[in-house]
Amino acid sequence: MVEESKENPFSTPHRIHLKLGLEVSSHTVDRRLQEVGLLGRVAQHKKAFTAADKAHRLSFANGYRNWTVAQWMQVVFVDEKNFWGEGFCGHTYVRRPAGEALNPAYCVPSLPHPIKLSVWGCMTGKGPGYCYIFNENMDALLLKDILGTHLVESAALHYDVEHAEGWWLLQDNDPKHKSTLVQDWLFNHGIQCVDFPPYSPDLNPIENLWNDLARRVERRPAHTMEQLQDIIAEEWAATPRDLFAHLVESMPARCQAVIDAKGEHTKY
Repeated sequence: MVEESKENPFSTPHRIHLKLGLEVSSHTVDRRLQEVGLLGRVAQHKKAFTAADKAHRLSFANGYRNWTVAQWMQVVFVDEKNFWGEGFCGHTYVRRPAGEALNPAYCVPSLPHPIKLSVWGCMTGKGPGYCYIFNENMDALLLKDILGTHLVESAALHYDVEHAEGWWLLQDNDPKHKSTLVQDWLFNHGIQCVDFPPYSPDLNPIENLWNDLARRVERRPAHTMEQLQDIIAEEWAATPRDLFAHLVESMPARCQAVIDAKGEHTKY
């Protein structure tokens, strides 16, 4: 049973039971596998990196492996995130009797157009920047307008923006970020960018901030777009200040983890 599970890790106890023609039940197969540390868990969805992807990740990690925490504290991390209110059906758990899956009392009502807002936000190890909440489709023109309104003002909360060499910008490789319109704006404003590898959310600590923020927002059901906007803004402002420092302080370890993993995914 163990050898079969190791050879085919996505095989279920029931399939192992049938394939090996065992006289014991599927539950017994499951228990025996758990006893040797082969636990049934939900598999994570991860991109299969190409050789080029891993090379880019390793190049970044090796290039910045000697950066100190103090240097990472001079970086503004930027990203966008979608937040949902009433009508969004994510994973919702319910305790119900067998055979009652379609009983309306145990179903989550869904709306054809659930409440949704997008957020552009930025952070540093010294604290948060501004966030911009919107419901339009993000394109390069809107992103340029957001950067022009909020990026430098956010940096000014923590750095001397009169001397652009004192801080850097890190954003992912979304086509909007890499558009000529946005790149020209950054160049014309003398903003230095950290050359970030593609498909690397584990190297951008703002992703962890989004996860923390999303959990707090989801605990406060929003029934209107205005309520969702208020909840996002309140929870953004309520983010513990030490969380920003903790996330950015992890950057040297993140780089080392990518090196240790030879460019593959890391625990971050």
